[in-house]
Amino acid sequence: MALDDLQVDSFKVMDVKRLKGANLSRAVGRIAGRGGKVKFAIENATHTRIILADSTIHVLGAYQNVRVAKDALCDLIRGSPASTVYTRLSQTASRVNARF
Repeated sequence: MALDDLQVDSFKVMDVKRLKGANLSRAVGRIAGRGGKVKFAIENATHTRIILADSTIHVLGAYQNVRVAKDALCDLIRGSPASTVYTRLSQTASRVNARF
């Protein structure tokens, strides 16, 4: 990937949904998943890199891919089941890959 195509999008969990204490930790944990499984799956499906820094999330990649990854992350923060996010992510990723 060329540096010209690289975009960085940073946002806080609190920008998506107002959470405090244990609920905030749970939302960050849902993004990471057990052993980083959820984060890794989103990264691979969207060809992006996701960095979790406390309650701040940084997504690096091509513009379209960053947008898809951010949508998936926001769904997880809002409480959507991981299986629903995986399904929607695979459908969206296949449509994006079909365009190129």
